[in-house]
Amino acid sequence: FPIKNSNGVNVDFLNKIAVSRCAYEPEDAKVKNIDATTDTEASGSKRGGKEMFTYCRALALSQDEYERIRKANPSSKRPTEKPVSRSNEKRALKIIKNAATRALGLFGSTIEEDEAILMDTVKTPQYSWYRNAVLARLGEKRTLTHYIRLAESATSLLSCSSVKKLEQHKVFSELRSADRKDEWGYYANKYVDKVVIPLIKAKK
Repeated sequence: FPIKNSNGVNVDFLNKIAVSRCAYEPEDAKVKNIDATTDTEASGSKRGGKEMFTYCRALALSQDEYERIRKANPSSKRPTEKPVSRSNEKRALKIIKNAATRALGLFGSTIEEDEAILMDTVKTPQYSWYRNAVLARLGEKRTLTHYIRLAESATSLLSCSSVKKLEQHKVFSELRSADRKDEWGYYANKYVDKVVIPLIKAKK
């Protein structure tokens, strides 16, 4: 990994941040999204999406932001583990969305096509190598799609000037009405509660 980030800022801890690979659950209908806010077993590892956000926030740091967090955390190896500012978070989300969109475009089939393949138990019998391969790529596509959707939703909410404005936002209403037992409803709302709302309250 480089030391200079996407803004040309020399970030001394950038090449020391570990980024784990996305994981998926092999059984049908149990593909899990990586938790975007905290370490969790739900991602298939104990690290989850926390590392990705830590790295992307570091990639998105401006010179002023870097100097500020380094002054506040001179000995920290991962000072971007916590959100830095609204503008930094939006830049980090843009990095994530662009990377996920590029990766999704490399697949030769869509989520809907993979789901149709799995419905055909003659061509893809249970426990076959072909079925497992389709399940693997489907899990990756769902995770990438989750982050694209999260980036789009969160970026809109981070533009709100106050919590009151946020609560009146259409995206916020849609998230709050989502089933918390559903993967999207649970993880997206957790990100809003743990990251978006505190940043707006802090007026960073």
